Amino acid sequence: MRLWSDAFPEGGEIPLEYTKDGYNTSPPFRWADLPPDTRELALIFEGVTPATHEPWVHWLRVQDLGGSRGLTPGVQAHARARTTTALLQGSNSLGNVGYDGPRGTIGRKFRYRIRLLALDEPIDAEPGLDKERLEKIVRGHVLEEAELHAVYERHG
Repeated sequence: MRLWSDAFPEGGEIPLEYTKDGYNTSPPFRWADLPPDTRELALIFEGVTPATHEPWVHWLRVQDLGGSRGLTPGVQAHARARTTTALLQGSNSLGNVGYDGPRGTIGRKFRYRIRLLALDEPIDAEPGLDKERLEKIVRGHVLEEAELHAVYERHG
């Protein structure tokens, strides 16, 4: 299973427009080589720089497969966004539903991990769920996981 973004390479810098210093819009993602029994996908975008004990969640989303091979940028910040496939968004670490992009400290580089989980069945989840709840719900249903890594440094 593979996950990538047309906006930045593996380990590369997240462009300004996808951060809170820019337009704070969600970046595009694409995937391929999903396990054949995949029924639903979950995406977790989190900051992993050890500023806190737990990763900082920037975005949680779950969607049915629906033939989709990726996400376009700028997904609306609603618990259930209207797209061609069913989409549920969770709460980020700020307590907001939807995407809240990176915003670091001036001159300090922060690291990010985007995880895509291929699930063997649709999950029964409520809009606005948090990462802890999502991880409990998907436990035992993850067929495979792909990761993409990125960095962002806020310039003064």
